[in-house]
Amino acid sequence: MKTKQKFHKGNAFTLIELITVITIIALLFSLVVGGFTYADRYSKRSKTEVTIKAVRSGLENYKEEFGSYPLPQSEDVTIEIANKLYIVGGAACLYQALSGDGFDQISGATGRGTSSSDGNLDDYENKNVMLKDMPRELWATSGDYYYIIDGFGHPIRYVKAAPTAAQTPGAAPPERTTVNVGTYDIWSYSEDEENLTATSLESIEGSVQEASRKWIKNW
Repeated sequence: MKTKQKFHKGNAFTLIELITVITIIALLFSLVVGGFTYADRYSKRSKTEVTIKAVRSGLENYKEEFGSYPLPQSEDVTIEIANKLYIVGGAACLYQALSGDGFDQISGATGRGTSSSDGNLDDYENKNVMLKDMPRELWATSGDYYYIIDGFGHPIRYVKAAPTAAQTPGAAPPERTTVNVGTYDIWSYSEDEENLTATSLESIEGSVQEASRKWIKNW
């Protein structure tokens, strides 16, 4: 003879209790994921700041050695990373100027052997190293380009300022062609994925200018 099992109301979860438990689990999960995302972004920004400081130090060595900061051969050349276009000319110039590996991305530069970069230093290139012990994580390669990257894996932006033109009395001030009026500008777009080709804070407005606050820059 089969006996019927009786289920008491107090032994089961109510729908409200189940929803509450699921909500708490989802909240805890979002906090964990959000915390990881913040830590990851913070780590990448910190690495970018260190990279920019190292690059600036190397640029001072370059100027002391050659008398001026390097000028990119082609500032506007682009590469595609994850279906997005990034300007790589300045970063390629920085790589060659600081590593000594090649010179065809530096305007006016000359040297021995092959002018393009290959990721290795020949004996005659060692004397041109401006940033000693450059870690492999500091640069990347895409196609024919070797370039300095930020903590997000994207090319660092570098622009050398044009020589300051003397102002003619009574005439309008010379037009600015770079972001800053300093000797050079270095910046990373960091987590800003919308303004990857913006070069002048004066030419962007509204939401674009607000987004540019995420950039990590030397000015």
